[in-house]
Amino acid sequence: MSSSALNQFSCLDELIQVIYQNAERFVVMSNVSYEKWCVHVGISGAEGRWWHGAWTEADVLQIVGSKSSDKILESFAEKLADAFVQGEMYVGNWSTEKGANINLTIGPTSKRPMQIPLTEMSTKEAASHATEIFLDIALQAQSRKCRLHPSSMDYSAFSLSSVPLVAETKIRSDSVPGTSHARPIAATTVAFPDTSKATESQPSDRVKKGTPAPSRKLTPATTTVLKSRKGASLANPNKKARKYKEIEFASDEE
Repeated sequence: MSSSALNQFSCLDELIQVIYQNAERFVVMSNVSYEKWCVHVGISGAEGRWWHGAWTEADVLQIVGSKSSDKILESFAEKLADAFVQGEMYVGNWSTEKGANINLTIGPTSKRPMQIPLTEMSTKEAASHATEIFLDIALQAQSRKCRLHPSSMDYSAFSLSSVPLVAETKIRSDSVPGTSHARPIAATTVAFPDTSKATESQPSDRVKKGTPAPSRKLTPATTTVLKSRKGASLANPNKKARKYKEIEFASDEE
Protein backbone atom coordinates (compact mmCIF):
# COMPACT_ATOMS: atom_id res chain seq x y z
CA MET A 1 0.00 0.00 0.00
CA SER A 2 1.36 3.38 -1.00
CA SER A 3 -0.34 5.27 1.86
CA SER A 4 -0.73 4.50 5.54
CA ALA A 5 -3.80 2.55 6.59
CA LEU A 6 -4.29 5.08 9.38
CA ASN A 7 -5.22 7.72 6.81
CA GLN A 8 -8.71 6.23 6.92
CA PHE A 9 -8.90 6.65 10.72
CA SER A 10 -9.48 10.40 10.73
CA CYS A 11 -12.99 9.88 12.16
CA LEU A 12 -11.34 8.66 15.38
CA ASP A 13 -9.27 11.80 15.86
CA GLU A 14 -10.01 14.18 18.76
CA LEU A 15 -12.81 12.19 20.38
CA ILE A 16 -13.59 12.20 24.10
CA GLN A 17 -16.06 10.11 26.09
CA VAL A 18 -16.93 9.19 29.69
CA ILE A 19 -17.29 5.60 30.90
CA TYR A 20 -19.40 4.84 34.00
CA GLN A 21 -18.25 1.45 35.27
CA ASN A 22 -19.52 0.31 38.64
CA ALA A 23 -18.56 3.10 41.05
CA GLU A 24 -15.75 4.39 38.85
CA ARG A 25 -15.71 7.09 36.19
CA PHE A 26 -13.20 7.00 33.36
CA VAL A 27 -12.46 9.60 30.72
CA VAL A 28 -11.34 8.23 27.35
CA MET A 29 -9.58 10.29 24.69
CA SER A 30 -8.82 9.24 21.11
CA ASN A 31 -6.20 10.79 18.79
CA VAL A 32 -4.86 9.71 15.41
CA SER A 33 -1.46 10.49 13.88
CA TYR A 34 0.30 9.20 10.81
CA GLU A 35 2.14 6.55 12.85
CA LYS A 36 -0.53 5.32 15.31
CA TRP A 37 -4.02 5.52 16.77
CA CYS A 38 -3.59 6.39 20.44
CA VAL A 39 -6.09 6.27 23.32
CA HIS A 40 -5.70 7.68 26.83
CA VAL A 41 -7.79 6.54 29.79
CA GLY A 42 -7.89 8.48 33.05
CA ILE A 43 -9.75 7.61 36.24
CA SER A 44 -11.56 10.22 38.30
CA GLY A 45 -10.19 10.53 41.80
CA ALA A 46 -7.51 11.98 44.00
CA GLU A 47 -4.71 9.87 42.55
CA GLY A 48 -5.08 11.17 38.98
CA ARG A 49 -3.95 7.97 37.28
CA TRP A 50 -3.70 7.67 33.48
CA TRP A 51 -3.20 4.78 31.05
CA HIS A 52 -2.45 4.82 27.36
CA GLY A 53 -2.53 2.37 24.48
CA ALA A 54 -2.05 2.47 20.71
CA TRP A 55 -2.56 0.67 17.42
CA THR A 56 0.03 0.95 14.70
CA GLU A 57 -0.55 0.34 11.00
CA ALA A 58 0.68 -3.21 11.45
CA ASP A 59 -1.92 -3.82 14.19
CA VAL A 60 -4.72 -2.54 11.96
CA LEU A 61 -3.67 -4.64 8.95
CA GLN A 62 -3.38 -7.72 11.16
CA ILE A 63 -7.07 -7.33 12.05
CA VAL A 64 -8.62 -6.30 8.71
CA GLY A 65 -6.10 -7.95 6.36
CA SER A 66 -2.98 -6.72 4.62
CA LYS A 67 -4.74 -6.41 1.25
CA SER A 68 -7.78 -4.51 2.49
CA SER A 69 -8.92 -1.59 0.36
CA ASP A 70 -9.33 1.97 1.59
CA LYS A 71 -13.09 1.52 1.64
CA ILE A 72 -12.83 -1.48 3.98
CA LEU A 73 -10.42 0.38 6.25
CA GLU A 74 -12.70 3.42 6.35
CA SER A 75 -15.75 1.28 7.17
CA PHE A 76 -13.83 -0.44 9.98
CA ALA A 77 -12.76 2.91 11.44
CA GLU A 78 -16.31 4.30 11.24
CA LYS A 79 -17.66 1.33 13.21
CA LEU A 80 -15.05 1.94 15.91
CA ALA A 81 -15.88 5.66 16.01
CA ASP A 82 -19.61 4.96 16.23
CA ALA A 83 -19.10 2.59 19.17
CA PHE A 84 -16.88 5.22 20.82
CA VAL A 85 -19.46 7.98 20.46
CA GLN A 86 -22.29 5.71 21.68
CA GLY A 87 -20.24 4.85 24.77
CA GLU A 88 -20.12 1.16 23.90
CA MET A 89 -16.81 0.42 25.65
CA TYR A 90 -15.43 -0.46 29.04
CA VAL A 91 -12.15 -1.04 30.84
CA GLY A 92 -11.43 -4.77 30.72
CA ASN A 93 -9.71 -6.67 33.56
CA TRP A 94 -10.00 -3.55 35.69
CA SER A 95 -7.79 -3.53 38.78
CA THR A 96 -6.37 -0.78 40.94
CA GLU A 97 -3.10 -2.67 41.36
CA LYS A 98 0.04 -1.20 39.85
CA GLY A 99 1.08 -2.88 36.61
CA ALA A 100 -2.28 -4.63 36.14
CA ASN A 101 -2.93 -6.03 32.67
CA ILE A 102 -6.01 -3.98 31.69
CA ASN A 103 -7.40 -3.01 28.29
CA LEU A 104 -9.96 -0.78 26.58
CA THR A 105 -12.68 -2.92 25.01
CA ILE A 106 -14.67 -1.25 22.21
CA GLY A 107 -17.97 -2.73 21.05
CA PRO A 108 -18.35 -5.35 23.78
CA THR A 109 -21.74 -6.51 22.45
CA SER A 110 -20.55 -6.91 18.85
CA LYS A 111 -19.55 -10.21 17.28
CA ARG A 112 -15.87 -9.28 17.45
CA PRO A 113 -15.02 -6.78 20.24
CA MET A 114 -11.83 -4.81 19.73
CA GLN A 115 -9.32 -4.58 22.58
CA ILE A 116 -6.46 -2.11 23.02
CA PRO A 117 -3.93 -3.04 25.74
CA LEU A 118 -3.37 -0.23 28.26
CA THR A 119 -0.18 0.67 30.07
CA GLU A 120 -0.19 2.94 33.11
CA MET A 121 1.64 6.22 32.69
CA SER A 122 4.07 7.54 35.26
CA THR A 123 3.16 10.49 37.45
CA LYS A 124 5.30 12.77 35.33
CA GLU A 125 3.79 11.49 32.06
CA ALA A 126 0.25 11.81 33.45
CA ALA A 127 0.87 15.39 34.55
CA SER A 128 2.37 16.28 31.16
CA HIS A 129 -0.59 14.76 29.35
CA ALA A 130 -3.06 16.65 31.58
CA THR A 131 -1.23 19.89 30.82
CA GLU A 132 -1.53 19.26 27.07
CA ILE A 133 -5.27 18.75 27.47
CA PHE A 134 -5.71 22.04 29.34
CA LEU A 135 -3.59 23.82 26.75
CA ASP A 136 -5.89 22.58 24.00
CA ILE A 137 -8.95 23.68 26.00
CA ALA A 138 -7.45 27.14 26.54
CA LEU A 139 -6.75 27.57 22.82
CA GLN A 140 -10.34 26.67 21.95
CA ALA A 141 -11.70 29.00 24.66
CA GLN A 142 -10.12 32.01 22.94
CA SER A 143 -12.86 31.91 20.31
CA ARG A 144 -15.52 32.41 23.05
CA LYS A 145 -13.82 35.21 24.98
CA CYS A 146 -11.67 32.79 27.02
CA ARG A 147 -14.65 31.14 28.72
CA LEU A 148 -14.09 27.56 29.80
CA HIS A 149 -17.60 26.55 28.73
CA PRO A 150 -19.88 28.17 26.13
CA SER A 151 -22.21 30.63 27.88
CA SER A 152 -25.99 30.60 27.62
CA MET A 153 -25.77 33.63 25.32
CA ASP A 154 -23.80 31.56 22.83
CA TYR A 155 -26.49 28.87 22.86
CA SER A 156 -29.30 31.40 22.42
CA ALA A 157 -27.51 33.11 19.55
CA PHE A 158 -26.96 29.76 17.88
CA SER A 159 -30.59 28.72 18.31
CA LEU A 160 -31.88 32.01 16.89
CA SER A 161 -29.58 31.86 13.88
CA SER A 162 -30.41 28.23 13.14
CA VAL A 163 -34.23 28.62 13.24
CA PRO A 164 -35.66 29.84 9.90
CA LEU A 165 -37.98 32.82 9.93
CA VAL A 166 -41.66 31.97 9.57
CA ALA A 167 -42.54 35.02 7.52
CA GLU A 168 -40.39 36.90 5.08
CA THR A 169 -39.66 40.52 5.87
CA LYS A 170 -39.82 43.40 3.52
CA ILE A 171 -37.77 46.56 3.98
CA ARG A 172 -39.34 49.91 3.33
CA SER A 173 -38.14 53.39 4.10
CA ASP A 174 -39.57 55.24 7.03
CA SER A 175 -42.05 57.89 6.02
CA VAL A 176 -40.91 60.36 8.71
CA PRO A 177 -39.12 63.32 7.06
CA GLY A 178 -35.43 63.71 7.73
CA THR A 179 -34.79 60.03 8.51
CA SER A 180 -33.25 57.54 6.14
CA HIS A 181 -33.48 54.45 8.31
CA ALA A 182 -35.41 51.49 7.10
CA ARG A 183 -37.47 49.21 9.25
CA PRO A 184 -38.55 45.64 8.51
CA ILE A 185 -42.24 45.14 7.98
CA ALA A 186 -43.59 41.62 8.40
CA ALA A 187 -45.27 40.41 5.27
CA THR A 188 -48.89 39.43 5.74
CA THR A 189 -51.01 37.08 3.72
CA VAL A 190 -54.19 38.55 2.24
CA ALA A 191 -57.12 36.22 1.66
CA PHE A 192 -58.94 37.17 -1.51
CA PRO A 193 -62.71 36.57 -1.78
CA ASP A 194 -64.09 33.90 -4.06
CA THR A 195 -64.99 35.59 -7.35
CA SER A 196 -67.30 32.75 -8.33
CA LYS A 197 -69.82 33.92 -5.71
CA ALA A 198 -69.87 37.57 -6.61
CA THR A 199 -73.08 39.47 -6.07
CA GLU A 200 -74.57 42.38 -7.92
CA SER A 201 -73.53 44.73 -5.13
CA GLN A 202 -69.86 44.13 -5.97
CA PRO A 203 -68.32 46.48 -8.56
CA SER A 204 -67.84 45.10 -12.03
CA ASP A 205 -64.46 44.63 -13.72
CA ARG A 206 -65.03 47.75 -15.80
CA VAL A 207 -65.48 49.84 -12.66
CA LYS A 208 -62.28 48.36 -11.10
CA LYS A 209 -60.30 49.10 -14.24
CA GLY A 210 -61.70 52.60 -14.59
CA THR A 211 -63.67 51.86 -17.79
CA PRO A 212 -67.10 53.46 -17.79
CA ALA A 213 -69.98 51.09 -18.18
CA PRO A 214 -72.11 51.56 -21.31
CA SER A 215 -75.18 53.73 -20.65
CA ARG A 216 -78.60 52.27 -21.15
CA LYS A 217 -81.13 54.04 -23.39
CA LEU A 218 -84.32 54.56 -21.53
CA THR A 219 -87.43 54.01 -23.67
CA PRO A 220 -90.47 55.98 -22.61
CA ALA A 221 -93.44 54.06 -21.50
CA THR A 222 -96.01 53.74 -24.26
CA THR A 223 -99.57 54.66 -23.45
CA THR A 224 -102.51 53.76 -25.60
CA VAL A 225 -104.75 56.69 -26.32
CA LEU A 226 -108.13 55.76 -27.73
CA LYS A 227 -109.89 58.36 -29.73
CA SER A 228 -113.56 58.50 -29.04
CA ARG A 229 -115.71 57.90 -32.07
CA LYS A 230 -118.85 59.81 -32.76
CA GLY A 231 -121.82 58.14 -31.24
CA ALA A 232 -119.65 55.79 -29.14
CA SER A 233 -120.42 54.86 -25.60
CA LEU A 234 -118.53 56.74 -22.96
CA ALA A 235 -118.28 53.63 -20.79
CA ASN A 236 -117.02 51.45 -23.63
CA PRO A 237 -115.81 53.36 -26.67
CA ASN A 238 -115.91 50.21 -28.82
CA LYS A 239 -119.67 50.03 -28.50
CA LYS A 240 -122.29 52.41 -29.81
CA ALA A 241 -124.14 54.53 -27.35
CA ARG A 242 -127.75 53.70 -26.71
CA LYS A 243 -130.36 56.12 -27.87
CA TYR A 244 -132.85 57.19 -25.34
CA LYS A 245 -136.28 58.55 -26.21
CA GLU A 246 -137.34 61.57 -24.37
CA ILE A 247 -140.06 60.73 -21.88
CA GLU A 248 -143.00 62.96 -22.16
CA PHE A 249 -145.14 63.48 -19.17
CA ALA A 250 -148.84 64.28 -19.45
CA SER A 251 -149.86 67.74 -18.55
CA ASP A 252 -151.91 68.22 -15.42
CA GLU A 253 -154.32 70.34 -17.39
CA GLU A 254 -155.37 67.33 -19.43
